[in-house]
Parts: sequence; C-alpha cells; structure tokens
Amino acid sequence: MTPTLPTRRAMPQVSEHELRFLNFYRASELHGGLILGEVARRVRDAQLSSELLKHSAEEIEHARVWTETIIAVGGRVHPVRNTYQTAYAEVIGHPVTVLHVLALTQVFERRVYRHFTEHLRRPGTHPAVQAALRQMLEEEKGHLSWVKHWLDEQALIRGSEVREIMLRYTAVDRQVYDALTLELGWRMAA
Repeated sequence: MTPTLPTRRAMPQVSEHELRFLNFYRASELHGGLILGEVARRVRDAQLSSELLKHSAEEIEHARVWTETIIAVGGRVHPVRNTYQTAYAEVIGHPVTVLHVLALTQVFERRVYRHFTEHLRRPGTHPAVQAALRQMLEEEKGHLSWVKHWLDEQALIRGSEVREIMLRYTAVDRQVYDALTLELGWRMAA
C-alpha cells in the first residue's frame, strides 16, 4: 500500500506578469546600490561615506533577496536593462552632485515605499513575495530617515535650492512612474 501524502493547501501562484515586476525590482535595487556605492567612493566626508556604503550594501542585499524570492516562487531571473534609474536618467540625465543623487534617492525611496505597500496589499500575493516586501519596507524606513536628515541639513546651508530640486524630482518621479505603469502594466500607488 502506498502511503498518502498530506494534503497541502494550494499556494498562490506567481504569474509571469508579477515575475516581471520582481525582476524589475531586483534590477532596480542592484542598480541603485551600485550608484550609491560609486558616490560613496567619491565623497570625502567620512560620516556621509559610511551612510552611503550602508545604504548601498542594503540595496544590493535587496537585489539578492529578490533573486532568492524569484527562485522560491518557481520563477527565473531575467536580465533587465531598463531600471527605474535608467528611466530617471532618460528624463533628467545622470545626477552628478551628491545633493542631486540624494534628492533623487529620497524621492525614489518614497515611491518604492508606497509601491511596495500597495504590492503587499494585493490579494493573492505569494507569501514569499509578502515576506520580501515586508523586509524591504522595514529597511526603506531607515533609508528615508537618514537621507531626509542629510537633506534637511543641506537645506539649512543651501536654502531653497534643496526644496526646488526635491519639487523637480518629485514631478519627474510622477512622469517616470506613469510611463512605467504603461510599460510594465502596473498600477499600484498614486
């Protein structure tokens, strides 16, 4: 007599469409981490370099977590050339100053937080994807906090320049997000 296996509750499936999101997340996290690492390599302020390196390492770790999540849900890792950062660069060029990089990072991290929160709330999201999103959301709080603190300090020195850059990049982010919404077929956060 052949033993019967215990009945397992059916796990939510991850569609090819959602796997495309996950691969996009993975590539964008890696790209962002590499950019921040490059900025850390160039700055002279030891405290800022330390914060940038920590942030860079966490973004690269996020790419690793997305890679493992994709594998865990039975997906495949696909190369993604067009990341969130390349979409920004198409609109504004490559930011070269630390102020511009961190202002764009702050705007981007706010977008990521809203988007990941909405993704987490989607019905039928696979438990492995939910776990990855929860981890990312918790770590994004730290990113938002330290970058905001640095930008607030810069605003005391540079006056309205920081506010104007943030307003410009927030408008660019809306444009980029809307374009990605059409390209990737997602609509999660406003």
